[in-house]
Amino acid sequence: MNKNNRNIEEEIKILKEQDYGILDAQHSFMIDGTLGGFKAAIHKLHYTFIKQILLGIMSGVIIGFGYVACVIAMVSLEGTDFAKVGTLLLGFLFPGCIILITFLGGGLFTSHVFSTIPVLKGCASKRSYLKGIFGVLLGNFLGTFIFVAIFAGAGGLLNSNQPFLLKTFDMTIHKLYLVANDLTNGNSIKTVSIFATIGIGICSGILCNMMVCSTLPLTSSTKNSATIVLLLIFPIAFFAIGGFQHGPANSFFLWMLLFEVIFSPELTLKSGLTPQFSQVLLFIALSTIPTLIGNWISGALLLPGILYYINKEYVSILFKKIKLEYLEGKTVSFKDKADKQIKRIDKKIKLQEAENDSKDNK
Repeated sequence: MNKNNRNIEEEIKILKEQDYGILDAQHSFMIDGTLGGFKAAIHKLHYTFIKQILLGIMSGVIIGFGYVACVIAMVSLEGTDFAKVGTLLLGFLFPGCIILITFLGGGLFTSHVFSTIPVLKGCASKRSYLKGIFGVLLGNFLGTFIFVAIFAGAGGLLNSNQPFLLKTFDMTIHKLYLVANDLTNGNSIKTVSIFATIGIGICSGILCNMMVCSTLPLTSSTKNSATIVLLLIFPIAFFAIGGFQHGPANSFFLWMLLFEVIFSPELTLKSGLTPQFSQVLLFIALSTIPTLIGNWISGALLLPGILYYINKEYVSILFKKIKLEYLEGKTVSFKDKADKQIKRIDKKIKLQEAENDSKDNK
């Protein structure tokens, strides 16, 4: 047994001596939710890379459906006395996406990163963590792309759908903040506008994922399906109404902008702005990347960090239990690999002996 294996065996022995009874006792909603949220986040890392991508694609497609429904609903109110409630309508329709993702089993980058602290505490490998968050992120972007491509094929980019396309284009440009002001005013993009837009994107991403990530501990605090649906509505409504930025969800606008550049370049906002490929690059650099950074900060460190330190007495025990299970699985894996290697060596020896016997007989 090598030194690494001996260290693992010693750590397993120490962890087995820990009393885990405190985890089986009845707790408050907050404690149950926090413990369940961390367990759910670690569970999400157990899928293979391909399954992570497929989970992400499922969520991306659902987000595409949600945004189309929201934007069409908002457009239908324009020019009426109810136009001002369009944002409220968006806020209370969009939670439907997260409800569907929760019950269908999709995956989002923004909730996957909730596993960061458990991984740092040794509850899973860093490789599985990176595989999980980047696999599901890739899936999220592929999912929205697939939806937008099929949506375009279904007539979504026809001239008859121009009010929807203009609204989507306007919402996309708005996400560039100060750079959007420069573009709509026909000015050259200022350096200060670039850095301010990046900063706004990061901060907006932080605020967004404080709410989105809270759905993990919230839904883990109860087993009642109706209660879970209600618990999912308000955090998502708060971030949507507030206009805070969600990186994976914003990929819908990224792909819509790209398709509008290719198939509907004649679209013109009141400011005179038309879809251009340079705007796609600006959206990636100044909105998508900063937003994802902000989403990671709050979803990986800020919210789970607060919950961890508030409930450290219970969470630290949970992490030890999960780490014990992870290390035991690791030792089994080591033994399986060693057994397979021994079998391969034995097979080679037997083949060599058979060859030697045949030579001797000749």
